[in-house]
Amino acid sequence: METSPTKPQQRFIKIDEVSRVTALSESQIYRKMKAGEFPQNIAIGANSKVWLESEVIDWMNDKITQHRNQ
Repeated sequence: METSPTKPQQRFIKIDEVSRVTALSESQIYRKMKAGEFPQNIAIGANSKVWLESEVIDWMNDKITQHRNQ
């Protein structure tokens, strides 16, 4: 029997966790989003916005790579 590859598990995170893991303030996050320099949030309800954890981690890894390749 052939096994199908498993998809990576996605997880939504709220602004407080995004801020904590990136060390950016909420206002910095929204400014960077507006400038196209940070992953966009996703509306999951009338007053609820979240980010995909994987996209935030990818953004952080890009920043690490940029810093190390200077």
